[in-house]
Amino acid sequence: MPNRLYDGDTYQNRILPRVISWQADNNGDRLFLRQDERRFTFSDTDALVRRYAQGLYEMGLRKGDVLALLMKPSPDLVLVAFGAARLGAIFMPLCTDYKAAFLGNSFELSRARILVVDADLHERLAGASTMATIEHVIVNGDCPGHVGMTLEHLADNPGTLAEGDIHPSDPAIVWWSSGTTGRPKGVTHTHSSTVYRGWRGGQKLAADDVLYACTPMYLGSPWNVSIWQSLVGAGQTAIDPAFSVSRFWDRIRYYQATSTILLGAMHVHLLQAPERPDDRDHTLRNGFFVPLRYDQMDTYRQRFGIQTFPQAFGASETTTIFEAPDDGTPWKNGALGRPVAHYEVQLQDDDGNEVPVGEIGEICLRPRKPDIMFSGYFGDPEATLKVMTNYWYHVGDTAWKDEDGIYYFCGRKKDYIRYKGRNIALGEVEELLAAMPGISTVAAYGVQSEEVESEFELAVAAVPLESATLQPLDIARFIDENAPYYLVPRYIDCVESLPLNGHGRVVKEVLSKSSPRKWDAKAEGFRPSR
Repeated sequence: MPNRLYDGDTYQNRILPRVISWQADNNGDRLFLRQDERRFTFSDTDALVRRYAQGLYEMGLRKGDVLALLMKPSPDLVLVAFGAARLGAIFMPLCTDYKAAFLGNSFELSRARILVVDADLHERLAGASTMATIEHVIVNGDCPGHVGMTLEHLADNPGTLAEGDIHPSDPAIVWWSSGTTGRPKGVTHTHSSTVYRGWRGGQKLAADDVLYACTPMYLGSPWNVSIWQSLVGAGQTAIDPAFSVSRFWDRIRYYQATSTILLGAMHVHLLQAPERPDDRDHTLRNGFFVPLRYDQMDTYRQRFGIQTFPQAFGASETTTIFEAPDDGTPWKNGALGRPVAHYEVQLQDDDGNEVPVGEIGEICLRPRKPDIMFSGYFGDPEATLKVMTNYWYHVGDTAWKDEDGIYYFCGRKKDYIRYKGRNIALGEVEELLAAMPGISTVAAYGVQSEEVESEFELAVAAVPLESATLQPLDIARFIDENAPYYLVPRYIDCVESLPLNGHGRVVKEVLSKSSPRKWDAKAEGFRPSR
């Protein structure tokens, strides 16, 4: 039986196009990517990636350049991204929920000259605040009125161009993570860190494993848990453009999927759906539902028949830091697990000293192997240096550990909340509303989610100008028109003043614990547009 696992442990081997070529040579007939009845073997992948690479090269893409991708999850996104990687260029998936100034800002920050966009997202370009850097637009699909290159035409190349001169430490992918001040940060990962992540997960793949991906591909989760593992371990990834509660199990059965990742409250919605006679009639063996309380696992196991629910904790910059495998260990709620072997982890106080067992400190780490975490924030060396202190990467979250070396989550030091699997920078919401007519001052904060203990609903408290007549619905509509749907708050309150401390800063803890006198988008039936 041929070897399915590429050697991603050896540093010199950690180059993406070489993994693709190796799998084509050794496991060419194995299925790699699928969406509905569109199927791509490793041989198909290698051939198409070579053609895309040559087409992009002829359009001027070179090593170190950025290819921006405004695309919903699909094999097309993965394949054209790999085409850029073959040249030593950087591929950058952009948030498909962005519009107007948010979209224009992402183009500006990307520094990309070439953009690939899905046909049904093409109309967003007209409303972007700027496209100053974009010289070429490649459309994926049928787009009436578009005069220029399409992804189909990009593939009309012989694919004979040689692989670029690539080193494992060269950047390969950037995805955008919200920062503490509202300014997005481009988390840059190298060829080495991506291949190494795939090698770790690829070792665990069985020959019949099918990984189901249904989360946005501008996030790291589908790449880390599905794409990289399938690529390095010769597995199969089935991709759907979005998560659907009503169709989830039908899609699992359709693809014969054995493992998937769900973020935030996705799994809660599955449990809340009406029971069906075929709830256990499926192939899913592994449910990477993050976060899932340990005392709730049996409930999911009994209803859906899933065998294992491994848990993990990490960051965009590091991927997994702690693991809590579903191996019979009696994990307690709140447990992050134990550190992965390839990171040295400490809990530190504000002065950089390691705190004793049982005391709370910030999670800090450093790698034991070269180039296995992010290489920095794209175009922002100051932000990179800010999180790297005394040769430790500071995650920004706090925890404590017990005598057995198990770590427990405490809270977040950064000014953001986590909701539905994504980080929301509160400063980003505040900056947006500062430009809204009629608002004097505003504070965004989190309210404990009713569905997931570790997540928070977005809330806003706004002080109107004296001459303004401001209603919560006005605020909701303003955000909906100018920002992604997930930045529309669940709760909005118009107040006379905000609680301040002695330094004049808003005390958000007071707001989050205040009585429920807020406008509730859910109760009002307000649905943000997408």
